[in-house]
Amino acid sequence: MNKPDGSQKLVGAVLYFGIFDENFSRNKIYADGLRQNGIKVIICNDNGKGFKKYWSLFKKHWALRNDYDMMIVGFPGFIVVPFAKLVSLTSTRKPVVFDALCSFYETQIISRDAYKGNIFRIPYVRMIDWLATRCADKILVETEKQRQYFIKDLGTNPSKCVVVYTGVDDLVFRADPTVKKAPEFTVLFRGRITKEAGAVHVLRAAKLLEDTDIRFLIIGFGWGEPMDTFRNTLSTLKLENVRYIDKQLPSEELVGLMLQCSVSLGQFEDNERLKRTIPHKAFESLSMKIPYITARTGGVEEVMSDGKDCLMCRPADPEDLAAKIKAIRDDPRLAGILATNGYILYLEKFTPAKIVEPILKLIKSHEKNN
Repeated sequence: MNKPDGSQKLVGAVLYFGIFDENFSRNKIYADGLRQNGIKVIICNDNGKGFKKYWSLFKKHWALRNDYDMMIVGFPGFIVVPFAKLVSLTSTRKPVVFDALCSFYETQIISRDAYKGNIFRIPYVRMIDWLATRCADKILVETEKQRQYFIKDLGTNPSKCVVVYTGVDDLVFRADPTVKKAPEFTVLFRGRITKEAGAVHVLRAAKLLEDTDIRFLIIGFGWGEPMDTFRNTLSTLKLENVRYIDKQLPSEELVGLMLQCSVSLGQFEDNERLKRTIPHKAFESLSMKIPYITARTGGVEEVMSDGKDCLMCRPADPEDLAAKIKAIRDDPRLAGILATNGYILYLEKFTPAKIVEPILKLIKSHEKNN
């Protein structure tokens, strides 16, 4: 395998293995980025029910066992990693790379409170994290903050953890200067209503701005306590400056609405999980040249700079959020600087071809050692 020099591209193959959704952002972005760097991506996937899917995966893998250099367990793959390692050990002993993003504990317990009513849920989730991190040869995590969490809290070997940011699907989320902004200054909040999203703080910021010409578009969906709290707050505040769409929209429709907005909002809760993550919409906003406002957190500060390519506010602080929104509304020059610098940052670091550079290094290292 040769390192690309502008005219020459890498040669190699990875097997995407598991029960993942091929169209989920990280899976699709990484696969596209690897292909753009000359890597062959082979899909070995089964979304069937029950244990039959594992037998199906074993048979599919057996047919492909000599066709790849490295196995990547696609996201989500927490429960698949031990099986993937067993499959590798019984065939060609290729390295198993686990795209974790974050820990299973974070997705199930911190974000969703999935343990309620089941005292055995937390030990089960902890066991899944322990097995997955021990069985994987390398683990891909979303931020350096997340890497430190895996090392300190999960006891993961530091040499195993590799930071690979999520990036953006540039075939879907892209700037389009032909789309006109909405007549009224419109602030967008979109995505799943989770505990870390802080959607209630967005509603309270909207309340503070209801006597201005600023309008809010909220495209949110979810379940459980965070969604109930959001709906109750929305009903109580009786906001006339908020348009709410309570469903997940098709990509084409979503992008069209996003491009009409003047500001894109991130996540705002004072939440343990939020301190280590960067939401997908951060990268999407950069790629679409939409000024981005988010809570100041360790994860975001790894890649973005307050006042240069985004604005940051204090977590769980509607007043500060409202002030940042007004700052962009009142200063078109600032809006232009944030949009332009954010787009430059995206082009330099977060296109699919750029985002997979740490994975390319793993492939190169494996070939060198074999």
